[in-house]
Amino acid sequence: VLSQIKLMSNLTTHRDALLTVDSKRNIVLYIDRIVMLKGEGNYTLFHLQDGKTRLYAHCIHSYEDILQAKGFLRVHKSFMINPKFVLDYNNDENQLIMENNLVANVSRRKKGVLNF
Repeated sequence: VLSQIKLMSNLTTHRDALLTVDSKRNIVLYIDRIVMLKGEGNYTLFHLQDGKTRLYAHCIHSYEDILQAKGFLRVHKSFMINPKFVLDYNNDENQLIMENNLVANVSRRKKGVLNF
């Protein structure tokens, strides 16, 4: 019984670490492995820690509330970033340098959300 309780508690925390990106095909991603999201019209391109990308047919706004609750920041209308993967900030270009040589633009209005 104790092993079943441990397994169930692991599933609960494990489930909290997942983001359902496509409910029709039951596709999930580990939230802590998402470096950034880039909105491309009605599609969202997910950049993952292992260097892979995934494109899904939902706008970036549909993921915003869930990911902001997990610490992600919306830094531009087309970019949402995971702050733990930020390497540097280029003030001249208003860009965040992320892991895997990724670059996220920062809008002038959103510069205030950055605490780097």
